[in-house]
Amino acid sequence: MKFIDSFYKTKNLSNNGKFIAVVCIILLFFGNILIPNIGPLSETKQIFTLNGKNIKYNDSPEVSQFFKSIKQNNGFLCLGTSESGSIDGGNYYNFLNSDPDIQNSKFSILAGAGRTCGLYIPLFLQHKKELNNLKLIYFINPVYWGNNLCDVSPNYWERYSNYQMTRVADFNNFDAEIYSPIDDYYNSLNVFLKSKLTIEYFLYKQRRAYFHDLKYVINPKSYPNQFAFISNSYRNLALDSVCINNPDINELDTVFNISKSFTHKGWFSQVNTESNYRYKELRAFIKLCKQLNINATFILGPINKRFILNYASSDLSAYNTVTENIKRILLDEKVDFIDATDISPKIGAFEDHQHHSSYGGYLIYQKIKSHFYEK
Repeated sequence: MKFIDSFYKTKNLSNNGKFIAVVCIILLFFGNILIPNIGPLSETKQIFTLNGKNIKYNDSPEVSQFFKSIKQNNGFLCLGTSESGSIDGGNYYNFLNSDPDIQNSKFSILAGAGRTCGLYIPLFLQHKKELNNLKLIYFINPVYWGNNLCDVSPNYWERYSNYQMTRVADFNNFDAEIYSPIDDYYNSLNVFLKSKLTIEYFLYKQRRAYFHDLKYVINPKSYPNQFAFISNSYRNLALDSVCINNPDINELDTVFNISKSFTHKGWFSQVNTESNYRYKELRAFIKLCKQLNINATFILGPINKRFILNYASSDLSAYNTVTENIKRILLDEKVDFIDATDISPKIGAFEDHQHHSSYGGYLIYQKIKSHFYEK
C-alpha cells in the first residue's frame, strides 16, 4: 500500500513516466538485438517458395534456409517474372514437381511481375556461401524489352527489394558491371525517397523482432509452419489432363492466340530499340552467377507471334531482333540455355499478349525435362 501511495504521489509521477518512456524506447529500438533469432530448421524438406517480405528485407534466417533447403535436396531454384507465377492448371515447375520420372530433384520458385534478374543481385551478394553450386533456372521473357518495361523501374525495385537492404550488399572483388543495374536504380531515387525507404527498413526490422522473433522464441515448434514445403501436395497434377494435351479451342481466340476472356489487347507494347538496360541487366546477372559459382540455366521464353502479327505486324521483326540479341548474349557468355522460342506460334500456348498459358507451361516443362533428364 505504501508503494502505491508513493508511486502516485504527484512529485513522483513525472519521474516514473520518464523512466517508463525510456524503457519502452529501449525495448522498441533494441528489440531486434535483445530478442534472439530462432535457430535453424530441423526440417530437411525443400522449401517451395518464400514470403515476398522475406526476400525484400533479406530476413534471417529464412532466406538462408530457403537456399540451403534447395541445395540439400539436389533441387533447382526457378526465377521468373509474371509468366512464372501461379497458373490455373499448373505452370512448368508444377509439372516438373509432379513428374514421377523426376525423383531426385524438386523445383522451388520465386516469381512476380517485374521481378527481373537485376533485383536479385544485392540479395545474392549477401548469400555467397549458400548459393555456391546452387542449381538455378532463370526465365527470360522478351516482352521486358517493350516500351513499358524496358528501363529500370523504381516501383518494381520498391516492391521486391528495399533500398536499405541493397546498400549492405558486399560488392568488393566483383566486376563493376555487376553493380550497374543497382546503380541505375539508385540514380532513379531522390534523397527524400531514399530516406523514406531507409526508415521503412528499420521500422520493419523493429516490428519483426516482436511479431516474428518473439513469437517463435515463445513457441519454437510453430516456426516451420511459416514455410510451404514441397511435398506430395505439389506432386498431384494430372499430366494427362485435357487442358494440357487438347487446349479447348472454344475458349480461345485463335486469330490472336489468346484466351477469349482476355479483352485488353491495347496493353500490347512495342519494342524499344534504343534502351540497353535489359541487356545490361542480363549480362550483369550472368557474370554474377559465374562469380558465385551458381549453376545457372537460362530459358529464352516464347513471344506470342500470332498476336503480334495480327495486332501490329510491323513489330514482329523488332521482337524477333530482340530474341536474337538475347540469344547472342547467351551464346557469347557460353552459358547453358534452353531455347523455347519455337513455342511462339503454337495455338493455345498463351493466355494473353505476353503470358503463356498452362498448356504453354506444359510445353516449357517438356523442354526443361528433355534438357536435364533426356540428354
